[in-house]
Amino acid sequence: MTHLALWISQTQFFLSLSFMLLFLLLEIGLAWALVVFRLRSLEGSERWRQAYRFWVRVFALAFIVAFAAAVPVMIQFGSLWPLLMERMGNVAGPFLAGAVLSVFVFKSCFVGLMLFGQRHMKERTHAAVVVAVALGVTSSAAWPVMMFSWMRTPAGAYFSNGQYIVTDWAQVFLNPSFPWYFGLLLLTSLATAGLFMLGVSALQGLWRALGDAEKGVFAFAVRKSVLSLLALCVFALLAARALAVHEPARAAAALGYWESGPQPSLTVLSVPALQGQGERWAWRWEGGGGSFLASDARGVYRGLDQFSGMSPPREATFWSLRVAMLGTVLMLALASCAWWRLSKVGGDASALSRCMHKALVAAAFGGWLVAFTGFAHIYLGAFPYAVAGTVTLNEVLTNTSVAVLLAGGVALLLVYALCMVGFLQLLWHNMRYGVVPVARHRGRA
Repeated sequence: MTHLALWISQTQFFLSLSFMLLFLLLEIGLAWALVVFRLRSLEGSERWRQAYRFWVRVFALAFIVAFAAAVPVMIQFGSLWPLLMERMGNVAGPFLAGAVLSVFVFKSCFVGLMLFGQRHMKERTHAAVVVAVALGVTSSAAWPVMMFSWMRTPAGAYFSNGQYIVTDWAQVFLNPSFPWYFGLLLLTSLATAGLFMLGVSALQGLWRALGDAEKGVFAFAVRKSVLSLLALCVFALLAARALAVHEPARAAAALGYWESGPQPSLTVLSVPALQGQGERWAWRWEGGGGSFLASDARGVYRGLDQFSGMSPPREATFWSLRVAMLGTVLMLALASCAWWRLSKVGGDASALSRCMHKALVAAAFGGWLVAFTGFAHIYLGAFPYAVAGTVTLNEVLTNTSVAVLLAGGVALLLVYALCMVGFLQLLWHNMRYGVVPVARHRGRA
C-alpha cells in the first residue's frame, strides 16, 4: 500500500509540476518575443505594433495560468511530502522566499505596468518596462530551478542529524547542475513559444489571407523555432555529458547501460523481456556512449547494476528520453522545411501550401510535447531520491490514504482540464476577432 501511495503521490506532483511548467515556458518565450516586437515598433513600424498588441494578450493568458498553477504545486510540496522541509528547510527557505518575492514584487508590478500603463507612458519608457518584464519572468523562474538542481547535486551543505546544514551559500546557489538545467529551461521556452506562435499564425493563414503583421510574426516564429531547437539539441548533448558525473543512475538508464563494464554500449532501441530484467531484442551501438556515462574509481563505466534497489524506473526513464529526442528532431525538421519553403516564396507565408499550414498547426504544441517528455525523463531519473544520495521520497511521504490521494489527483486533473479549455477558448477568440487599438491621451501620438 505504501508503494502504491508513493506512485500516486509522484504522479500527482508530476502532473502539477508539468502543467505549471508548460505555461511557464510559454510565458518566458513570449516575454522575449514581446521585447523584440516592442523594440522594433519604436522605429515607427505599424507591423510590429500590431504584432505586440496581439501577442501581449496571449502572454497575459499564459502568465495568469502559470501563476495560478503554481499554487497547487506549493500546496502539494507540503501536503504530499510533509517531512521534506524538515530535512532541507535550511536550504529551501531562501529559494522559496526569493521565488515569492520576485513573483509578487518584481514580476507582478512590471507586468501590471506593461499591460495597463501603456497609455500613460512614453513609448521608450513602456518599451523599457517590457524588457523589465522579460527579465523579471526569467529571474523568477531561476529560483525553483536553482532549488531543483540543488536537490539533484546538493553542494555547499552536509547532512547531519536528519537535516541539511549549509556551509557555503555560494555553492548552494551556484550548484554544479544549475547552469545546465537553467539553460535547458530557457532554450526550451524559446522553442516552445516559437512553435506555438508558428502554429497560431499558420491557423490564421488557413482562415484568411495573412496581414502584414501576421506575416512578420510567421517569419519571426520560423527563425526563432529553428535556431532555438538547434541550440537546444547542442546544449542538451553538452548537459548530458556534464550531468552524467552527478547523476550516474539516470545516465545509465538513459543510455540503456544495464551492466557495468570497461566497454560502454549505447542502447538505441530495445524491447524488454516479458518477465525478468532482460531484453528480447536490442539495437546497440557498441563502444558508444562513454562520454555520457559515469565511471567508478577503477575506471569501469557504471551501469544500473551498481544501483541495485536505488535506481530509477528503467523503461520509463529510457523511453521518455527517446520520445523527447524524436519530438525535437521532428519539430526541427518541420520548422526548417517551413523556413526553406518560405525563402522560396519571397517570405510570403500566404503562398505556402495548405498542407504545410496544417502541419505547422499540428506542431503548435510540439514544444510542450518535448518539454513534457524531457521533464518526465529528468523527474523519473531522480527516483527514488528527493535529495540525491540522502533523502528518499519514501521517507518523506505523507500518511494520507490512497483513496484521498486518488480523489485529489482526479480533482486536479479536472481543474487543469478546465484551465486548458479556458486558455484555448480565449486564444481562439483573440484569433477570430483580433484586438482593438490602444487608446492614448489626447495630444499624444
